[in-house]
Amino acid sequence: MLTSTERTARTRIRVSPADTGRCQVRSTVTLSDPTASSLRPVLVQHDQAGARISLVPEGALLLAGDRVEIDIAVDAGVRLDVVEPGGTVAFDMRGGRARWDVRITLGRGAVLTWAGEPFVVSAGAAVQRSTRARIRDGAVVALREALVLGRHGEESGRVQQSTEVLSESGPVLVEDLTIDALTAPALLGGHRVMSSVVLVGTSPPDDPPEHRYDLDAGAVLWRRLGVQAHEADLSAAWRAVRRTTGSGEV
Repeated sequence: MLTSTERTARTRIRVSPADTGRCQVRSTVTLSDPTASSLRPVLVQHDQAGARISLVPEGALLLAGDRVEIDIAVDAGVRLDVVEPGGTVAFDMRGGRARWDVRITLGRGAVLTWAGEPFVVSAGAAVQRSTRARIRDGAVVALREALVLGRHGEESGRVQQSTEVLSESGPVLVEDLTIDALTAPALLGGHRVMSSVVLVGTSPPDDPPEHRYDLDAGAVLWRRLGVQAHEADLSAAWRAVRRTTGSGEV
């Protein structure tokens, strides 16, 4: 439930097939308060097969009271590639909190790739993050993210992170993590960066085999920990996933 101190910014994106030579791309940004910071979808490229969109922050993100909601729908037979121009920093919230919620819906044969940049949880931040994906048969989703616990020389803030990917056959990936300065040493073994790449809905590449976990539902999760960002790098896995999904090596 929203409180009087929360500022909600909802970004909606929908990509649909069309007979005009280019797919149809619709996007809106709705603010509950004029002061709310948001993510603005910028159309970088689109053709008949799909579109590429950059999520550009407008205003400082992420501050106490911010509630960012991102709704993405990719209809049957088209693709969407989402990129971010830079990472996100959750700043010291001085007793406040923020939310970051992503909801994804993919139609039959749809493809979504999302090249997420680092999400930094500064000391004093308190963030609840969620990603919910619902995919139909034949759909493919590839997600990259990096969670950084504290800026350089800081201890971690608190982050409650949940991920749920559901296919028509049932759950593919369900994960809940709560990490803060007290639990991070036990959960991450002294590391402060956790990078992940998830591929669902298509036969994964054989390489790279390092840091790879094959899930029961046929999906693959690559995960790597590090004290510094370069120690948790999964760029080789992401390049392989991009090739597998028909997106080249971007």
